[in-house]
Amino acid sequence: MNMAWKSLAWSAAALVLLLSIATPLSGITLFLLMTPLVVLYTMLKPVSFAVHIVAIAAVAFALLGNGGAIALTFGFFFLVPSIVMGHLYKRRAKAKTVVMVGFLVLLAQLLTELALFSAQYNIDFSAQLATFIEDWLKQLQTNDLVTGDWAGTASSLGDAIMRMLPTLLLLTSFLLAIVTHALSRRLLSISGIVTPALPEMKTWMFPRSLVFYYLIAVIMSYAIPASSTGFWSDVVSNAMPILQFAFTVQAMAFFFFLAGAKSWPKIIPIILAIPLLLFPPFYLIGLLDVAFPLRKYFVK
Repeated sequence: MNMAWKSLAWSAAALVLLLSIATPLSGITLFLLMTPLVVLYTMLKPVSFAVHIVAIAAVAFALLGNGGAIALTFGFFFLVPSIVMGHLYKRRAKAKTVVMVGFLVLLAQLLTELALFSAQYNIDFSAQLATFIEDWLKQLQTNDLVTGDWAGTASSLGDAIMRMLPTLLLLTSFLLAIVTHALSRRLLSISGIVTPALPEMKTWMFPRSLVFYYLIAVIMSYAIPASSTGFWSDVVSNAMPILQFAFTVQAMAFFFFLAGAKSWPKIIPIILAIPLLLFPPFYLIGLLDVAFPLRKYFVK
């Protein structure tokens, strides 16, 4: 398949993903949408890429009608980080650089969008979120799936989610960047374009300073009253899950190392990663891996 047909195929893939934003699959679509855009930008010259993007946008708008504006808004949101990551691939930048820059661009865009919406439309996101949760719970109550008065619960959940918003933005941006890199690199390789890979996961090791940050966060979590809503309370509320997520990733890296040291099948660490994600306390494995030289005990 020559380059022209490949670019058309990836344009079609981007169009399908853009159209699926208006479906219940949108949660999955948003994590995949950047991939065909990154591949297209890496394969094509800027002018050719622009022509493809205009064609994709025009067809999507024509097919979706009233919903076209929403789909295109999401499409153009992801267009910027896709171009940035694709440009770095063209320059043969290190994989770590591509992921980090993509992550920062996504995070900056999310923060900018939130600030603009809040300032321009005077939106109280906490109140809006509480209303959305309350309506959802009322629907469940109508269907006899839940009982009781959930108005207070909805308000509390809305406030809690807003306090955790920095964590949600950071993790979402990171996952979008890492998923896009993993998929784009493999798909570009199929097309004959070689891009740098991240270091093998078994070699990953976070700095030991994260353990001290975690201990400080734990001490502060006990020192600050649970009812507090001040700045430091928000800092601790966001620092704890971010650090625990980092240690969960470190735990996965430990099991990949262990699989290599013991010559286990490659599927074993992938299977072990499932309970690590499902049961949060397992992050302690990663914490111990960072804090102590555990790995030397598994190497002959």
